[in-house]
Amino acid sequence: MLRWMRCVQWVKGEAMALNKVILEAPAKINLYLEVGPPRSDGYHSVRTVMQSVDLCDIVEVELAEGGSGLELEVEGDAPSGEENLCLRAAGAFSSAMGRPLAARIRLSKRIPKAAGLGGGSSDAAAVLRALNFLLGEAMGREELFRTAASLGSDVPFFLVGGTSLGEGRGERVTPLRQAPPLPVVLANPGTGLPTAEVYRRFDLSGGDGPPAGGPGALIESLPAGDAQKIASLLFNSLQRAACEMMPEVGVLLEVAKKAGAEGVLVSGSGPTVFLLAGGVEQATALEGELKGAAPYVVRARFRSSGVSPVTG
Repeated sequence: MLRWMRCVQWVKGEAMALNKVILEAPAKINLYLEVGPPRSDGYHSVRTVMQSVDLCDIVEVELAEGGSGLELEVEGDAPSGEENLCLRAAGAFSSAMGRPLAARIRLSKRIPKAAGLGGGSSDAAAVLRALNFLLGEAMGREELFRTAASLGSDVPFFLVGGTSLGEGRGERVTPLRQAPPLPVVLANPGTGLPTAEVYRRFDLSGGDGPPAGGPGALIESLPAGDAQKIASLLFNSLQRAACEMMPEVGVLLEVAKKAGAEGVLVSGSGPTVFLLAGGVEQATALEGELKGAAPYVVRARFRSSGVSPVTG
């Protein structure tokens, strides 16, 4: 709440006439992802420990007084039409409010798309949060989260962020004791993997069984920030399916393991692989080792918040 109060002062002091807000929309990694069989609604039940990281898209939302409709401007690799989750989020917010909105949205895309990092979902959460802020918290918390869940299973998480447990199809989010800002390296082979197709492959070929006790031991170990212990508890049911669909993912995993990371795992449905490091120096060394193995390699850290105002 304090960050939002500071943002109010900043908006009034710098851009009140523009009636806009600029938010960071962070990526996430799945430290634990246990996937069950398909449900009657076509989704899968999951238990997942999600962690936001400080690789962020930037989303600017401006109410267009006297304007009409919704406009989207995109910088970077993301669709600019109706399939973009920013526009879908604004439309869902408008429908929930029962009145049309006129707004301009600008998206600066830094998170790779279809990468298992939740970039589109985070962008959608940023638009929902921004519109609700600009309209005086017109939507209550429960309705905001319900609207977020209608857009995608990961969207509610990004309204919370940090270290959180996701259940149901992932939309039921419980904040956990926060992990410290551990360094990670993200490596992506440069081609996306459609989530639905990975789940279909999982249904056909299965995945490794979850550890006894589920994510409990991991959840208990995260606040202490012991990278070596956390690494031993990482798990992803979808990793095998992602590797079968894209052999480059398996190659990245092998390169990462040989590079000496504390822990290595596919995030979400892939294809991004994250490497958990014990410190900044190790993360820097790992980044160098992976540069030749993947076209997209970036260092990041665990982040304690979801979508939030740009400061400074």
